[in-house]
Amino acid sequence: MIHSMPQLITREHNKSADLAWIEAIWQRPIQRIFWMYGVPQYDLRGGYHHQTCRMVLQCVVGSVEVYVQTPEGDCLYRLNSGNEYLFLEALDWRLMQKFSTDVVLVVFADKSFEKTIYFDSPYRPVNSSSAKFC
Repeated sequence: MIHSMPQLITREHNKSADLAWIEAIWQRPIQRIFWMYGVPQYDLRGGYHHQTCRMVLQCVVGSVEVYVQTPEGDCLYRLNSGNEYLFLEALDWRLMQKFSTDVVLVVFADKSFEKTIYFDSPYRPVNSSSAKFC
């Protein structure tokens, strides 16, 4: 199976951000929204992929790096604009790191929370320091 790398889409500054825009690009309804804030700078979040749940990440304040492994490769994304949306497929193993002290990361998911669909094991040994920015 060929799996493409996640898409980072930048929305124009003069467009209003709304859930209908995300759903139209994503072509699926949003079932859950949560956010991360107050994360210590050197903490790690994530470290999993899903069986079926797809996610969109938006850093509305501050910045965060997202290290992603797919079955085909590794990539690093830096989110630091409320106009950037990182679209992750279920098979994208992700690790959020290097949080700014003021970070607010909003996560949109197409499935409700189900603990049984998380997979903790990455595809390869994790080496985010050698991953390239995409």
